Amino acid sequence: MIYVGVVLMCLGTFLTLIKKDFYLKMHFIGISDTVGSIFVVLNFWEDASRTVLMIVILLVWGPFISHVIARMYTEGSS
Repeated sequence: MIYVGVVLMCLGTFLTLIKKDFYLKMHFIGISDTVGSIFVVLNFWEDASRTVLMIVILLVWGPFISHVIARMYTEGSS
């Protein structure tokens, strides 16, 4: 599962290098990094409560940080 997560993160980064639109780049990076990091975290299942907590934190902070970056880009360009 680590390999699936790393491939998703690399794919999102590669698509970011190809596209020109900032919001499309944020979309690719936000989704691929959030899902990829969840796949990486799922490999460390020895302590289930910690793993679930890490997944919840990733599901909340990943989209939140992407939203903040996009919002600052929008407000900074006006």
